[in-house]
Amino acid sequence: MKVTAIFESWHIGDGNYPPLARGDSVRLSFELEPTSLVPSIVPAEPWIEHLGDAEYRGAGRVLRRYRDENDALAVVEAGGFRFYVNSPEAAPLTPGAWVDFAGTLLLDHYIWVEYLHTYPDPPDLFYSLRVAGIRRVRVPDRFVFRHEGGKALPTRVGPADFAEVEELATMEGCAFDEEFFIVDFDGAGLEGVDIPLTFQ
Repeated sequence: MKVTAIFESWHIGDGNYPPLARGDSVRLSFELEPTSLVPSIVPAEPWIEHLGDAEYRGAGRVLRRYRDENDALAVVEAGGFRFYVNSPEAAPLTPGAWVDFAGTLLLDHYIWVEYLHTYPDPPDLFYSLRVAGIRRVRVPDRFVFRHEGGKALPTRVGPADFAEVEELATMEGCAFDEEFFIVDFDGAGLEGVDIPLTFQ
């Protein structure tokens, strides 16, 4: 299994994840930040398609829905891959329902792993993977608002706004400021391998 996801720099400052390097073995869960999440008829079969740069679309089945309407969390399985959606758009979803989705795949922002013990009968969302590639993306200056007290900027930008992209062997030594990472993962050969969860 191959997966590409966004690693936002704030994870380092918050101590969620260590800096990754090509070849690292990891065990991670993932979140889809939806641009579209709508009920669907039952597809011929569930599917997921990588559009590039951690952008995905597909059709999947809702396995669980947790939390209240303002902070709904739904677990979706599509094409053999499980992820969660933490969005108000997930509020009307019910287990067993089918959805069409599109969005950006990100590393779990800790709402799954940290609160796993609070979710009744949680599905396994963790995957044993190897880091196959890392690209550092600089946030373009036009998105950075500097002021006397500091600055404000988005944690990432979409592919249409990518400016400077650099292939890296490791995140070690990076500033983790005004940048984010696109990480390619590959699970080939790691089926059944016991890798500890990759959380700090």
